[in-house]
Amino acid sequence: MSQRHESRRDVNRHVSRRGFLAGFGALGIASTLGACATSTSPRPAAGGASSTGLVLKSRESSDNARKGMQALLDEFAKRHPQYTTTLNTMEAAAFQQQIRADLTLSTPPDVLTWFAGEIASDFAQQGLLLDVTSVFPAQGYSEQFAKLSTDATGKKIFIPTVYYWWGVFYRKSFFDKWGVAEPKTWDEFIALCKTLQGKGVSPLALPLADAAWLTASWFDYLNLRINGADFHRALLAGQEAYTDARVTKVLDTWKEVLPYFDPDSKGLASTEGYAKWQQGKDAMFLCGPFLADAMPADVKDDISFFQFPIVDPAVPVAEEAPLDGFIASAHTANPEGAKAFLGFVATPEAQELYLKISGNALLPANSGAKSPISTPLLEKGRAMVAGAADVTQFFNRDTNDDQLNALTTALVRFIDEPDNGAEIQKQWQSDSAKARGN
Repeated sequence: MSQRHESRRDVNRHVSRRGFLAGFGALGIASTLGACATSTSPRPAAGGASSTGLVLKSRESSDNARKGMQALLDEFAKRHPQYTTTLNTMEAAAFQQQIRADLTLSTPPDVLTWFAGEIASDFAQQGLLLDVTSVFPAQGYSEQFAKLSTDATGKKIFIPTVYYWWGVFYRKSFFDKWGVAEPKTWDEFIALCKTLQGKGVSPLALPLADAAWLTASWFDYLNLRINGADFHRALLAGQEAYTDARVTKVLDTWKEVLPYFDPDSKGLASTEGYAKWQQGKDAMFLCGPFLADAMPADVKDDISFFQFPIVDPAVPVAEEAPLDGFIASAHTANPEGAKAFLGFVATPEAQELYLKISGNALLPANSGAKSPISTPLLEKGRAMVAGAADVTQFFNRDTNDDQLNALTTALVRFIDEPDNGAEIQKQWQSDSAKARGN
């Protein structure tokens, strides 16, 4: 149930999004390397099909997150003593490699941790996910979150439990020192960058040596702000081309801000980028709140963020809010138990319990749940997402990792060759088509 950007392979030999976050221990992300399992009562290994047993397979392998998952199973067992429960915890990379195979087993795990987006929809299209419409709450989830939990036929196939957001993060004390304020529009943002650069401050962090996937956040947001969420989704689904003039406009707009990125970006490892931002050598960082979690305790209270600037006020505002939760196998031997568990984790009480035990600085997906760790930063993130007209995930959640490879190749090259956009777009489209097998 922790936030994470999943990745099936490294991107251009860079650290994957999951690996990057795990390296900082961000938000309870898996930090162990081996698989492990705990259980409230014994049950056969692997699927262990049983009409009274319930296996939860989880990728949450940090100590606190695993305890949070176990707490969920323990509470569920108290409410449903007819079921014996087993927690099977696996390191995230191995989990990712095995999930499709797990879902096709004749004796699969009954429920699994997962996330909203293209891959879940793909599982559903293949008939691998249990229809959980009957236990999806009628109230408590926003329209956006409910939509992300629904497959193409209108069935609910995912139960959201926690989410986070993206924004442009900065340190309040440094903004005060520099005499600057949060911008609202793209023009104000460019003006802020100019002001900071004039003060000898590098305006924007973008460490690329081991985190080229961060370029996707800039593309996502600019495309959402310029062309809207519908075009963004169509583009990522292969229904539009990266040679489209609307993509050209995105790159042309990004070109305006390229001079304000740290000039050492390409040689900076993520840890170095974090350190420079913490020290005020880089003023702003488009990121998730895992940036704040990677900071020392005495720095955290000094951190804030602002909404990615509005480029075209006529375009409905969409925000990136990666959403995690649970799915159930369509082949479970215990569909009623699986549905009962998913109905339970959809409740405010269950989401509060998990967050309390795990200590994860995430937001509960059910609006009726309270955050055990309530901070101004979290509440600001909650309000921003709640006010959005639409919600997207992150590039490789809304498409897949092969597409992320094509994107990072194109955007890293664009940073080097900003006047060669047309050729880069053409190659990007070719790489994207190959990634889809077209």
